[in-house]
Amino acid sequence: MSRSALNRNSNAKTQQALANASLVSSVYNSSSTKNGLPVFGNAETFNINAMLYKNITQSGYFLKLCEKVNDFQTAVDEIYYKVSHVMPFTPGSARDPSSAFCLLVRLLTIRLTSKQVKTMLSHLDSPYIRCLGFLYLRFTLDPAGMWEYFGPYIYDTEEFDLRPGKSSTMGEYCSDMLTRMEYYGTIFPRLPVKTARGIKVRLLRAAEEEARAQRHLSSNDLEVFKSGVKAYALYEDDENPLQWYECVVDEIVPPKEEWDRPSYVVTFLEYGNTETVTLGMIDFKPSTLETDEELTAKVVAIDRKGVEATGRDYARVPLGLKKSLASQMEG
Repeated sequence: MSRSALNRNSNAKTQQALANASLVSSVYNSSSTKNGLPVFGNAETFNINAMLYKNITQSGYFLKLCEKVNDFQTAVDEIYYKVSHVMPFTPGSARDPSSAFCLLVRLLTIRLTSKQVKTMLSHLDSPYIRCLGFLYLRFTLDPAGMWEYFGPYIYDTEEFDLRPGKSSTMGEYCSDMLTRMEYYGTIFPRLPVKTARGIKVRLLRAAEEEARAQRHLSSNDLEVFKSGVKAYALYEDDENPLQWYECVVDEIVPPKEEWDRPSYVVTFLEYGNTETVTLGMIDFKPSTLETDEELTAKVVAIDRKGVEATGRDYARVPLGLKKSLASQMEG
């Protein structure tokens, strides 16, 4: 072996040793590691592709993050200033990791709590803070809990750039993350079949609620849903399936941003419990609801036909019997 080759090999080993030492030190010094959300799957690479993970942990930017970013707030500030797209790699490269994914791994080594992740998902300062929160969950959360975090944002209309020249709404972004494994040159962890079908059923429900919300928005319903008005709202719990219950509107919760919608605090007359419902979960009269079993049968039928349905477009197949489905994520 030539002297130059020996030097390159020595430099690579030195870089790897430095990366490993930085990782160990960063985990030890991080503020919320012990109380963080459990990692489902590979706790060493966080279910990220092995080569991508190696490139991230050996990158100069990540090593700097390990030195200067040791808590949640500092990481969020860094996302605000450094992230302008959510691709795994820098534009024009199939190897160099992006600042977004370097920060994602840094967040994963810090190990965020559920409260911190939820803060990111609804953050008002930058859509990329929100995106990193969803990526954090998609790579490491127990699939059984995925909908709890993603569901409220499926029709979120905030727009941002996925990459230079390609935009998306936050809702479209969340839907695609739940219904496909491919992600711009890398892959997400596979969801169990039963869980994946359950999520698709939830997407069908969400499509129905969105259609209801759009009907309210196009009429004067927002002016009618006032405090003291009787209406019907959807509710479900561990013992009761989703169904309509008569309620009274107690309070209108105004939207926080111009792209958001009002929600409503209601009291259900039958049981006296008070809940907050979205615009798509309230109406003046109950409509017929398909059961989970009926919706699951539709999902299975579509899957058996070999239709690749992703994101919110999936919901349009059984509802509108459309054949054309989701556009592919570009690599």
